[in-house]
Amino acid sequence: MKEQINENLPLLITMGDPNGVGPEISIKAYMRHASKIDVPVGIVGDVAVLEKAAKLLKIKKKLITASSPEEVAEIQKKGIPVLDGGVKFEAKVEPGKITKEAGRASIGWVRIATALCLLNRAKAIVTAPLCKEAVEKTVPGFQGHTEFIGEMCGDPHPVLCLVHGNWVVAHVSTHVSLRDACDLVKQERILKVANLLNDFIKKYRGIKTPKIGVAGLNPHAGEGGLFGEEEINEIVPSVKILRKKKINAFGPLPGDVVFPQLRAGIFDGVVAMYHDQGHVVTKTLLFNLGMKRKTCGVNTTLGLPVVRTSVDHGTGFDIAWKGIADEHSLIDALDLAYRLKRSAK
Repeated sequence: MKEQINENLPLLITMGDPNGVGPEISIKAYMRHASKIDVPVGIVGDVAVLEKAAKLLKIKKKLITASSPEEVAEIQKKGIPVLDGGVKFEAKVEPGKITKEAGRASIGWVRIATALCLLNRAKAIVTAPLCKEAVEKTVPGFQGHTEFIGEMCGDPHPVLCLVHGNWVVAHVSTHVSLRDACDLVKQERILKVANLLNDFIKKYRGIKTPKIGVAGLNPHAGEGGLFGEEEINEIVPSVKILRKKKINAFGPLPGDVVFPQLRAGIFDGVVAMYHDQGHVVTKTLLFNLGMKRKTCGVNTTLGLPVVRTSVDHGTGFDIAWKGIADEHSLIDALDLAYRLKRSAK
């Protein structure tokens, strides 16, 4: 049965690290895009920080505190709705600084937004960037949004997926060392990632039988064991199992082959074996640095009971609070969250 959606429940943007670009892009994305989708949008963060960002941007629209997500729709008629859930930023803004208080507040807002989605009081979470090092000061062992939200949802090992148009890449491992990433290339994980990617592409693009490229781990996909045996021992058996289950998977293919094929439309999605294998090529293609539209693309989490999308960039400490941060990746994330929730109806 498809989920019944309360149209008055909002998409929630979490503001991110107060010392980074999050407050600025949250305000910019709200002003440029919230009125273009037919569901309410609220920002989860500190109203005083957001007012400071609005002043920097010369935006005069009033920021109004909402005591609950159910109030967002009504408040949106008069101003920009802000929820803090009782989490305040109890420090001054220090652009570009890594601070314990910024980390505590930014992860607090993520915790609130996730809990509201799990309680079916909000539609989806759209996250602006936080600083892992800052959050780790109050959440020991913190790895990132993906893992934190996954744990709250009962899955400590969710799947990170990068999306832009027809470009879709899911990852076997993400926020671990490269040495550890090699050890995580295991059949069980590859099968989980490929199955979730297959389901996501069906939902996202409406393709009945997606073509999934599976990357190798080693140069030349191991070259028959010459450069490593992970392909022989883990990836090839995984692809065989997937094909027996009628999932149209191909591989293992060298990274320098499978990604050009994805770009050419030969594949509908790719399973990358580790963080940088998927991220480097994606951001090289999608970050038009120096151009008017500087950033695009979305990071989403697959396999959770809630929809979570995110910008595909970091806190931008070097440009924070200068009024020049680009909001297009956050707009893309809002669009994808909206699209995924609409397709669930």
